[in-house]
Amino acid sequence: MSSVRAFLMPDLGEGLTEGEINRWLVAEGDVVVVDQPIAEISTEKAIVEVPTPFAGRVATLHGAEGDSIAVGSPLISIEVAAAASASASGNLLVGYGTSEAAPRTRRSAGLPRDIAAPVATVAMPPASPLVRRRAADLGIDLSAIAGSGPGGMVTQADLERAAEQDGAKPPTETPPAVAGARRSALTGVDRVAAERLTRSYREAPTAIAWVSADATRLMELRAELPAGATDASVTPFAMILRLCAGALRKFPRLNAHFDSQTNEILLFTPIHLGVAVQTDRGLVVVVIRDAQGKSLRDIGDDLLRLAAAARDGSIDAADLRGSTFTVSNFGAFGVDGGIPILNPPEAAILGVGRISTRPWVVDEDVVPRSLVELSLVFDHRVADGGLAGGFIRHLADLIETPDEALLHD
Repeated sequence: MSSVRAFLMPDLGEGLTEGEINRWLVAEGDVVVVDQPIAEISTEKAIVEVPTPFAGRVATLHGAEGDSIAVGSPLISIEVAAAASASASGNLLVGYGTSEAAPRTRRSAGLPRDIAAPVATVAMPPASPLVRRRAADLGIDLSAIAGSGPGGMVTQADLERAAEQDGAKPPTETPPAVAGARRSALTGVDRVAAERLTRSYREAPTAIAWVSADATRLMELRAELPAGATDASVTPFAMILRLCAGALRKFPRLNAHFDSQTNEILLFTPIHLGVAVQTDRGLVVVVIRDAQGKSLRDIGDDLLRLAAAARDGSIDAADLRGSTFTVSNFGAFGVDGGIPILNPPEAAILGVGRISTRPWVVDEDVVPRSLVELSLVFDHRVADGGLAGGFIRHLADLIETPDEALLHD
């Protein structure tokens, strides 16, 4: 005999509540084996290949490509042999009642091998993806709403009542159509990034500090470096990342997260630099770990490797989370500078413009110099203007006189 088992959308980390089906790798009726990839799931920062935890025949695909499936909801149903069904009856989805981390069997997805559970044994999320997105638009905390739906599910009606009580009445009119316009839904990385950045802009009271730095000596120093196999990775931006890690050691309060639930600042000793990288799927943030202890070449090599992996979709999910401070390279687009948006829950983000030749006053003479614009956006709950200004001025000083910091790390 056989039975049909539902494999639930797994918890892919980063606090995500849903995943979007980018591509099915199997079809109904296919026979699959344990650990065979069944779908590509788009998360906030990457496309993750998800394997099946058991073997059998695919009975049902619970969604079409482009659909969002809530964590804990059925993703695929597989007809399995009775013995296999019985052996899996006690397993629970990671993040839903397990007390210990299960062994990792697929590095690409970061999933334990046995994560299937009967639908009835796993509590459903408190709201559908549609309700969660609507709550985010209205600025409503779903955890504060008592759901009237099955199992305490928050319904659209619950949300509307909460909006009226908070005075955040939902709009009742659809914006008028404009001739020649068409709607394009945000999907995958872009959709989740939009939600996170909207929350960041709404919740964090930010301030900005910026400075122009003379990077002439930095460019000269790079030209003086001895030739080597890894010199291609030692770019001016990699040099600035190395100097940024040094500046954070002097101003560690900016190497932090802000916990808005407890009003606490989480200060970190290791410096995990997040670097924004443009890909075909949108902007992702790769993480250079323990930058405080890495040499210039180590940081350059890490950046080259992580950026390439992000662009071709092969990057490990672990390399896309856990940053403590983010740097956005506007210069990569030939832009002089810009004002980035905080990467929540981080306390600060640095924008780096292109290095270009411009007039500069040196000893009362106007001369051509290589200049770079630096902009720091910071959470004013964590740092005041004096601390933020001290950090960005110190970083500019390091860029202008980089020999000691770069040649003796």
